[in-house]
Amino acid sequence: MRYAAQRLVQFVLVFVVVTFIVMVATRIGSDDPARDLAGGLVSDAQIEQVKQDYPYLDKPLVVQYGYWLKDFVTGEWGKSYAASETVVDMFQQRMPSTAFIAFWAVVLGLLIAVPIGVYAAYRRDRAFDRVSGFSSFGVISMPPLVIAVLLLYLVVVRYGVFPTVGRSRYVAPWDNPIEHFKNFFIPALTLGLGLGAVWSRLLRADMILTLQSDAVMMARAKGISPQRVLWVHALRASILSLMTSVALQMSALLGGAVVAEQFFGPKGLGERLLIALQQNDLLIIQAITAIITVFVVFANFLVDLLYAVVDPRIRLARTLG
Repeated sequence: MRYAAQRLVQFVLVFVVVTFIVMVATRIGSDDPARDLAGGLVSDAQIEQVKQDYPYLDKPLVVQYGYWLKDFVTGEWGKSYAASETVVDMFQQRMPSTAFIAFWAVVLGLLIAVPIGVYAAYRRDRAFDRVSGFSSFGVISMPPLVIAVLLLYLVVVRYGVFPTVGRSRYVAPWDNPIEHFKNFFIPALTLGLGLGAVWSRLLRADMILTLQSDAVMMARAKGISPQRVLWVHALRASILSLMTSVALQMSALLGGAVVAEQFFGPKGLGERLLIALQQNDLLIIQAITAIITVFVVFANFLVDLLYAVVDPRIRLARTLG
């Protein structure tokens, strides 16, 4: 409990620091805070409405942040005057698409990384290890933009199974699993290939060290089957770095989602953040940043708790203080 409480305090501090820095960055060089908050290209009537809705815009940034934080905690996230929609409505419409793209990207990345990383370590310096290493570095060298173009022309256009650009739509998996797969597989694969390449090399390096450890040698000496030693004992002892990398990649998924949503859809937070940056729609930018911060910090907090489940030594160390 004490460890969880400490992590919770750290979460609050990280959230406050990150969101305040974003507010300061979006206000740099601002001569008309009301116009900036409204999104720049708006009418005088909308600017007057902004001044009525947010009378504290002439106060110092620390005071403005205090008002924003209070509204955020109470669920009053404001509205986009340029798009004539509330921030809450925007999240309700776009958050599910980005969440599913990120979720399936992580799933595909792990499905690629775990078998390749484990077997490459087991067959170290042999043909499979060298081919997988060459392929992984090739994929890592390609940004999501290039991967998206390749998938677009090699898979989407050629076979016609998946929706083309502009025709993707959000479908929940519980409503229509087949349509959900068609709409989300290629966007998720665009991000998952890069993640799988990075994670496979990370897991391979840890597996090589684990396979040389005394614990694995002891398991082999006890007569445990090689498959069980490899896929249970060695893998469990080697996934801590992989778990950390998965948590740290959560924020990077949004950047990749911008590319995936632009090429394939369905439209989500990535595309909306890009539009908000172009329009200088400050409340949208702050809200999306805040949600990303919450998501990333929570993912890292969850991984920290899972460390104790995976490795009993960590659980014992935390118990002893």
